[in-house]
Amino acid sequence: MEELYRARIEMMQKQGMEHLTKVLQANSTRAVEIPNVVVEGTEQLHDSFLASHLQPIINARNVTQLLQGIDEVRETLSTSGALANVGISLDAPTFSSNSTTTLQVVPKLKLTPISRFMAKTGTNVGNGEGDGYITLQWRNIRGAGESLILDATTGTRTRSSYLAQYTAPLLESTRWKLDTAAYQTSRRIDWGSHEQVLRGLRSKIVKSENDLSQEFTIQGVFRSVRPYEGASGSVLAHAGDDLKISVGYDVTKDGRDDKVLPTMGSHVSFSNEVTTAYSTTQFLKQAFSGSWATNWRDGRDILNLSVRGGWLYALNGPSHLMDRFYLGGPNDVRGFFYNGLGARDHGDALGGDAFFSGGASLFTKFPGVSKESGLKLHTFLNFGSCVPWDHSDNTATLVKELLQPSVGCGFGIVFKHPVARFELNFVLPVVAHENDALRKGLQYGVGIQFM
Repeated sequence: MEELYRARIEMMQKQGMEHLTKVLQANSTRAVEIPNVVVEGTEQLHDSFLASHLQPIINARNVTQLLQGIDEVRETLSTSGALANVGISLDAPTFSSNSTTTLQVVPKLKLTPISRFMAKTGTNVGNGEGDGYITLQWRNIRGAGESLILDATTGTRTRSSYLAQYTAPLLESTRWKLDTAAYQTSRRIDWGSHEQVLRGLRSKIVKSENDLSQEFTIQGVFRSVRPYEGASGSVLAHAGDDLKISVGYDVTKDGRDDKVLPTMGSHVSFSNEVTTAYSTTQFLKQAFSGSWATNWRDGRDILNLSVRGGWLYALNGPSHLMDRFYLGGPNDVRGFFYNGLGARDHGDALGGDAFFSGGASLFTKFPGVSKESGLKLHTFLNFGSCVPWDHSDNTATLVKELLQPSVGCGFGIVFKHPVARFELNFVLPVVAHENDALRKGLQYGVGIQFM
């Protein structure tokens, strides 16, 4: 009986959507007039902030533009950081004209302001480490979606981390934001026999629109390498302090239906960084990543393909340990220890100036559970190479080394949680190189980004 009722409701909803679609198609170019906009819940919002966000609705001249404007206003208000919920409906004006060609409508917005003060504590587990944190946040400070975050973290690898971050719309824009932060971090680098201490300032301009985001960044950071007793000579050579002042540009287009375990869609990102002449170590650095997901058998089987790469060109001597790329571990090239690929000196991972990696993962329905369950069977193949760049060699030599990757494969189980992904796999290194740190047998991983 319940199934029949549910089927009837679904049929009525489908018929209603079909009718609405036909009405909108028939009136898509019909002129609209908006006498006024009614907004509830504006007590904590600045007038200029609200006016700038409502422009797509106010400027609509026909039905199509009005519907597009409603979608845009809902999106920009929902992501502004000032509101917890946005509801939009359309109504007829109290007094309307007798025009048969122009449709008069009154948009009504019901806004739920976000709570201004928030304090929380918790733990994070992922990417090979765990930590505990306390966060204080003051939101919508001046009624335009501004926020101030104070954060303190300590964990298994992060000895201490302190952050003060202020975010606000740029020139009252609905798309551009200014994000400024001061931070201090101390991290244990056990795979490299040293501790890294960072003290820096960072400011970036961020634009987010639909599935495209861009970031323009400038930062200055004092960096310290403090070797442990018994550290290798390669690590000791980087001991001490240095200054990095750099500018960067990152762009990401993410059309996946889910960031943790996508079932369809694609993702591509590019990052670029260049240091200034005031930096101790000067370099150019670029990296890219791409992924694609699809499914078949009504979502029972899911295929994820991914590829990543990057290069670092040092301009005034050897590259710095903190600027290099690191590869290997349960979140990228499974079958190897964390940061276990590439050059090593007496067990210390030294990273590389160039890397190339990729993988294929097949997720299938776990026996005894529905296909919508987050529990899946997992079969994978990963590859990756991380190599130093000797500038005295030609580029062909570097490419040749990158095209001789280490390879790992295996199978296991995956559980997709709304905030993270948990994997337990049996892994087997298939191809390895002399300095690689191999991991055979069970390997677990926790995180958001996986290869």
